[in-house]
Amino acid sequence: MKERFIRFIAVAAALLCVASESIAQSGLNYKELPNFHRVNEQLYRGAQPKRGGMQRLAQLGVKTVVNLRARDERAQTEEQEARAAGLRYFNAPFERLGRPTDEQVEHALSIINRPDNQPVFVHCRRGADRTGAVIAIYHIKHDGWTSERAKAEANNYGMRWWQRGKKDYIRDYYLRRSQRTAMVLAPSAVR
Repeated sequence: MKERFIRFIAVAAALLCVASESIAQSGLNYKELPNFHRVNEQLYRGAQPKRGGMQRLAQLGVKTVVNLRARDERAQTEEQEARAAGLRYFNAPFERLGRPTDEQVEHALSIINRPDNQPVFVHCRRGADRTGAVIAIYHIKHDGWTSERAKAEANNYGMRWWQRGKKDYIRDYYLRRSQRTAMVLAPSAVR
């Protein structure tokens, strides 16, 4: 009887862990916020907001919008809408196709990681490729994810197969980070 109870508790705890992770990454269905998902308490991701999207983000408690699309007239209009809704706005453009630069990634992460900006909503056109790359790197850096896990999640949220540059960047970022960590943890060979 005691073994069955312990087994029940273990299974219940495992299910609770799985459920809490899926809730953290669950899609929230708002017509004005396509492909909208909560990453964690401080971070949301999605596609280009539609009319009313900025107001919805403000209602949800989001403080900052990070647009990974190009700086253009549409971005200027979006910035005005964000500011009118009381949101901070940053345009941190990535190339639509191809590999991001370290500077682009670090700039986006620096905005996301500032406590006074949180919670933050990150988006590109579809909320999949550019957004997927930034969120993948975020998970590697903050949550200790492997590149494979981060790329799998990006694929689940719509990162397209031809985005080799972004997927290679995710892998390379993970490898560089792993090498730096190994160097810090390795005993010094210098005497």
